[in-house]
Amino acid sequence: MEKFLAIAAEAVPEIRKVSDFIHDHPETGYKEFLAAEKLRNLLKSWGFRVEENTCGLETAFKAYAGTVADASVPVFCFMAEYDALAGLGHGCGHNLIASAALFGAYVAKRIIEQENLPARICCIGTPAEEGLGGKVKLVEGGAFRDISAGVIAHPLDHTSPDFGCLSVARAYIDFYGRASHAAFAPEEGINALDALTAFYDGILEWKKSITERQRVHGIFTKGGDAANIIPDHTQAFFYVRAGNETEIAGMKRKLESIAAEAAEKTRCRNTVNWVSAYKGMVFNKSLNDEYIRAWRDLGVELSETNGTEGRGSTDTGDVSYVIPCAHYYFGITQGVSTPLHTVEFRESAKTDAAFDAALRTGSVMARVCLCYFKDASFRESVRRDFMNAEK
Repeated sequence: MEKFLAIAAEAVPEIRKVSDFIHDHPETGYKEFLAAEKLRNLLKSWGFRVEENTCGLETAFKAYAGTVADASVPVFCFMAEYDALAGLGHGCGHNLIASAALFGAYVAKRIIEQENLPARICCIGTPAEEGLGGKVKLVEGGAFRDISAGVIAHPLDHTSPDFGCLSVARAYIDFYGRASHAAFAPEEGINALDALTAFYDGILEWKKSITERQRVHGIFTKGGDAANIIPDHTQAFFYVRAGNETEIAGMKRKLESIAAEAAEKTRCRNTVNWVSAYKGMVFNKSLNDEYIRAWRDLGVELSETNGTEGRGSTDTGDVSYVIPCAHYYFGITQGVSTPLHTVEFRESAKTDAAFDAALRTGSVMARVCLCYFKDASFRESVRRDFMNAEK
């Protein structure tokens, strides 16, 4: 690992500037124009061939490098994220996801060139992970068709191999009644707020029976227009999560039935509009094991995972259905338990310790990449894990 870290150190000044710039100039999904430009320009300066506007997404890109042009040689990719949270900035540390991907791509390129190893790599810029599904659109648009395998690493309060994530689906639930004056003629109205509260009562009752790897949670986005008017339109926005695509389908049907029952009970009409969804991660043990081995060589012992421990969701799950990949994690809070999507995590994401963790993680991912090209048995095991996984 010493060689990987030494090469990564060469790129520290350039990557640190990009990481801090992204952190200080947060841009939300599909609006990451400055971040994408910074990443593209740096990759170009390193000799990567950059393709912009991937799949018609202005802030997506693919940057290629390699020692051969032979299409039979596989392409290994490093996925970068750089979108921020509305109102919070980089409270999920996506500036560091980009940094780790840059380190991985830089180190891998330098070593395959030094060793004249037949290999092709790609750093793919993936916008809008935070709820808007940038990778879902990239998968649908064919951005991963030429990719053989890939990795991504996300900051957390501890370092871990891929522990999986839940399938998620998101919906707007609307109820429609009839407006009337709440004091003069309430009996002439049909109260859509009654339907919304009946819906939520049904959700609370449902929560008592869901499994440990299932989730249902949401907010009321509209409760009416004025307190003296019987509400004729109310709305909620809800997530359902489950361990796999089969379970999530059942969860969606259950939410729809609760909404329909609430509407019928209160004489309202209702609609359920499913607006986005991410698949759960397809677990790849071989990619996980190599991550663990690399960290062990750095003196860090990581616990093994089996892909069922995660409770969050990410659009990398959709990528894992089309190529073998792993969603790794690296600790940036120096042992302090700090939740994602908080001001505290945002501040941690710009520290020297966090950037050093991104450097080390990028170096580890570069080693996984080099193992993929150098070791045919490892490459085959990665492929076999993907083919045999339950999807």
